Amino acid sequence: MKRKKILLLSIIISIFIISGCEKKDILTGDSINDKISDNKSVVIYFSATGTTEEIAKRIANQSNSDIIEIIPKQKYTSSDLNYNSDCRANKEQNDDKSRPEIENKIDISKYDNVYLGYPIWWGTYPKIILTLLDTYDFSGKNIIPFCTSGSTDISKSVTDLRNYNQDLNIKDGKRFSVNDSDDVINKFIEDNTNEEIKTMKVIINGKEYIAKLENNETVKDFAKLIPTELQMNELNGNEKYVYLDTKLATDPYNPQKINKGDIMLYGDNCLVIFYKSFDTSYRYTKIGHIDNLSDLGDKNIIVKFDK
Repeated sequence: MKRKKILLLSIIISIFIISGCEKKDILTGDSINDKISDNKSVVIYFSATGTTEEIAKRIANQSNSDIIEIIPKQKYTSSDLNYNSDCRANKEQNDDKSRPEIENKIDISKYDNVYLGYPIWWGTYPKIILTLLDTYDFSGKNIIPFCTSGSTDISKSVTDLRNYNQDLNIKDGKRFSVNDSDDVINKFIEDNTNEEIKTMKVIINGKEYIAKLENNETVKDFAKLIPTELQMNELNGNEKYVYLDTKLATDPYNPQKINKGDIMLYGDNCLVIFYKSFDTSYRYTKIGHIDNLSDLGDKNIIVKFDK
């Protein structure tokens, strides 16, 4: 009887120990809990031929991100992509109102960072990317574009995305080729996951604004100069500018349109705040944007930049 009690007690203790331990994957021995990521990043991509998909999977793997494919309701065939004919892709890219339907539901609610991948079509993004942006709320998220293409850079597509929705936080992004090494992809991930300065106080003639900042080397250089107070001069009835004593890092592009509230760097040391919107052919490096900026008038102004 005593031996039976001891045996029963041993069984109970064994069951308790087993149930209290983490569950293990029988095939690999890995903890199932280890496979459940609380990562706040996701790779969302559209790929018609598989090239962008390959890069998307590598980014997801190396950044430990979730991954979601944008699946078109009507799949793209080789004839749909025959650019030398009156194909479906030609018609969509030439139609400003085109929004190809997406078949699958995409939940982005739990993510802070979205790596957004697409092939370059006609120098920019495929129109199904606008379907995605129209359907889901990307406000407050960091959108990090990446693309694949024969030779076209990503910059125009990024500018087009920013002009389409000026409220979104869209990073500069990067073009990849299938031959890019893991080191290239890792650098892209590191450049977009380092701690960044997201906002800055801008006090103009005593009135305080909050500027939303880009994540680039120019902002990092400029941040080293603040707090600083500058007299900015009037120019052209739409901007205030000042030449800094220090040269900043640059990555200029033509935004095509200046938006009221944009803070830009012209050249490597001319800081500009635009208080009106207009089209432009000049090249700038974007520093940030001030929402609800007042008309700054035709006088020189005193501006204080602070953290």
